[in-house]
Amino acid sequence: MDKFRLRLDKAARAAWMSFVGGRTQDEIAQQLGVSRPGVQRLLALAREEGLVKVRIDHPVATCMVLADEITSRFGLTFCDVVPAELATPDEAAHYLAIAASQRLMRLVEQTEPLTLALGSGRSVRATVEAMSHIERPQHRFVSLVGNIARDGSANRYDGVMMLADKTGGGRFLLPAPIVATSLEEKQAMARQSLFNAIAEVSRQAQTAYIGIGKIDREATLFQDHFLAQDELEELLAQGAVGELLGWPLDAEGRLIECALTARITSLPLPLLAGQDLVGLAGGYDKAPAILAALRGGWLKGLVTDDVAARALLAADG
Repeated sequence: MDKFRLRLDKAARAAWMSFVGGRTQDEIAQQLGVSRPGVQRLLALAREEGLVKVRIDHPVATCMVLADEITSRFGLTFCDVVPAELATPDEAAHYLAIAASQRLMRLVEQTEPLTLALGSGRSVRATVEAMSHIERPQHRFVSLVGNIARDGSANRYDGVMMLADKTGGGRFLLPAPIVATSLEEKQAMARQSLFNAIAEVSRQAQTAYIGIGKIDREATLFQDHFLAQDELEELLAQGAVGELLGWPLDAEGRLIECALTARITSLPLPLLAGQDLVGLAGGYDKAPAILAALRGGWLKGLVTDDVAARALLAADG
């Protein structure tokens, strides 16, 4: 996506907030991460390009309506909804990654030392890939999930290493599989000083950007060999529809307790309640998992697409 299209998208968002949402320029500036004069320039661009008529003539306008509804209904700090219906799946995923990277870039740009946590998954990886290089060696980036599969292979969707490379910041990886093979193995890992040191850095993170996974027979955790067949069947039998950091959730967002969850190595979700967890996921098939995460009150922010947004609002209606 070229720079003019990105700026036009931002101008459409500013125009919707101003002319439809009734937001002040200061409020728009805070939401979009620009200065007040920057908002004025965006509004001028929206008028020059013919976006401001009786309605905002841009797909982003519909997305803003959906985002406002989701933010209000689920008590979020923010929700970004990107266009997807008129795009191919790859284009929609790219839009989502661009929107999330803009949010993440605002955090990384700050000069005060920052500890930022990342989950795993295609959306998290794509978000980091979409970010620009910037020197911020004072920051620390830590993984909230194990980065090793049961067959010993590395997690190819980890974003911590790439983000550290792009910024020069510190990198902290959790040296464990997402799910230990036994309770004894998890307990042994929990006693290791290295494991506890990484967990402590995770607890110090102010914000975390995490993927939202679906739980079905095509679940990424299963396809990438983090879950065995019998474990997947057990989760499905207990009504699991989604997962955050490997922790399975039912349709109401409640954590599912079973033999599997006793072996998950990720930091328990309740311990992350003080952090700003931002979920990244899009697509119709992810809507039940996104809705579960929202109903459970686990998220403070969400970046999704309009297909998922419509589906989850309809399901929660």
